[in-house]
Amino acid sequence: MVNEQGPESAQAPSPSDTSAAGTSGKRTPPAGTVQIVDHALLVLKTIAEADRPRGLRELSRDLDISKSSTQRILTSLERVGLAVVDENSRKYVIGPAALTLAWRHAANSDLVSAASEATARIAASTGETACVSAVVDGRRVTVYEVESSQPLRLITGVGRPYSLFSGATGRVLLSMLPEDHLKHLVSEHVSTTGATDATEISHRVAAARDQGYAFSRGEWIMGGCGVAVPIATQGTVTAALSIYGPEARLAEPRMADLVPLLQDAAAQIAIRWRQPA
Repeated sequence: MVNEQGPESAQAPSPSDTSAAGTSGKRTPPAGTVQIVDHALLVLKTIAEADRPRGLRELSRDLDISKSSTQRILTSLERVGLAVVDENSRKYVIGPAALTLAWRHAANSDLVSAASEATARIAASTGETACVSAVVDGRRVTVYEVESSQPLRLITGVGRPYSLFSGATGRVLLSMLPEDHLKHLVSEHVSTTGATDATEISHRVAAARDQGYAFSRGEWIMGGCGVAVPIATQGTVTAALSIYGPEARLAEPRMADLVPLLQDAAAQIAIRWRQPA
């Protein structure tokens, strides 16, 4: 899902924001981890990814963490600036200290460093928004973005999570995952939404893998189009390069013409990403 920017800004809801809790739900911390730390990080992620302020009771209920533990976690997060509470509603949103963490990640990320120059060139040469996305906790997240200079443009927003099951970028990222991981995500998606056939998803992902690219048209916003190509997988990070724009400028013949340009840029990014710091 994207934001559409024109003379007046407009924001469309993200397909991943189908519930206030995002993809949190009830989870059991894996063996070998510290439970209170897992719980604190889960509360922080849920607040950060929610499309509205979250209250103590609903966080406790949705995350299956005791109310007393949730309260202590929220108090700690608030104390260090990672959460902010509204004194009237007693509901929480992400705090300003999270900006520092995001800035430090962007400044120190090997992927961002490797991608920044090529992504800027793609945005300049195509006239459309160019971005690098990665798989994070079963969703796609934009880690770097260069906005189009056009008055009417599409943007994703760095750091915001979106569904892997909508749009060209999601299909390309899914096509790069190990088969067992892909099957797990598809099964989870189908059981959660109940709206999409697993076989159809698998076929579309396989097509993106075979072609080495994917197109999307009107999947996340009416009139919005996207082209995505794989970059590479390094360790646990799987990344793709994409451009987004309105249908008026990204008809299918033009999207096809842009694939080689994107693939060349992705190859350059992959080479730089693999180089030691």
